[in-house]
Amino acid sequence: MRWSLTQLKKFNQESIAVNEKVQFGEITDRKDVTSIEETSVEGEIHVRNRQISVDLMIDTVVNMLDSRTSEDIEVPLHIESKEIFDEEAGEDDELAENVHPVTHTLDLETVVRELIVVNIPFVITKSDEALTGGKEWSVMTEEELTQEEEDVDPRLAKLKSLLDDSENKEE
Repeated sequence: MRWSLTQLKKFNQESIAVNEKVQFGEITDRKDVTSIEETSVEGEIHVRNRQISVDLMIDTVVNMLDSRTSEDIEVPLHIESKEIFDEEAGEDDELAENVHPVTHTLDLETVVRELIVVNIPFVITKSDEALTGGKEWSVMTEEELTQEEEDVDPRLAKLKSLLDDSENKEE
C-alpha cells in the first residue's frame, strides 16, 4: 500500500481503486489486545494537483481479552475514513487530524494502523449482565443508600448530636 508521488501524478484528476489485504503483526502494546486478524482495506485514491484524498473502508477483527472475565473474544471493526495527503504541508504544520504531509511516497499502511488503534475499544465485554458486586464493593439501591446514611456509627453519634445542636442555634 505504498505509491510514489510520481506514479500517482500520472493519474491526475482520476481515481485509483484500492483493494488490499494486510496482516499486521503487533498493532499496539496494550496487554488486552492479543492479536489482529487479516485486515481488508478498500477505497479510492483521488489525485488532485498538490493534494491526494483517499476514501478508506477498513474491516478487521481484533482479538481481545474480555474486560470482566479475561476470556479471549473477537471484536469486529469497520472503519470508514477520508484522509488527505498534502504535498505543501510540513511536518511541523498544525493540520487537521485527517490531513497528512507527504513528500516522496504515499504510505497508507501507517494511516490504516493508526485508524485501527484509535478505534479499538478500551473496555469490551460480551456479557450484558449488570455487575452486582465484587471484592469489597456492591451495588446498592437508593433506599439502601438512604438507610445506610441514616444509620450512624455509634462512635460518631455524639458528633452528630453536636452538629444538630449547632444547626438549631443558627435558626
